[in-house]
Amino acid sequence: MALVSKPTAEIDEGLDILPLPAPTVAKDPPPVEPERPLPMECCDSGCDRCVHDVYADEVQRYRELLDAWQQRNPDRPSG
Repeated sequence: MALVSKPTAEIDEGLDILPLPAPTVAKDPPPVEPERPLPMECCDSGCDRCVHDVYADEVQRYRELLDAWQQRNPDRPSG
């Protein structure tokens, strides 16, 4: 003889369903630091726009964005 359980309202009566907390989303996330180019990404041929030049420009822009972000968010850590 197989046992079959039948659903009852008694099982659910003692359980309270709690709402999930709302996820916290950073409304003003800090800027992301650019990745340094790998040594093999530079061909060492003196390109007009070397990957190191592009990286230097990205770092400068990152520092400007980070400074502005820190002024807007003095109590939050940047990293």
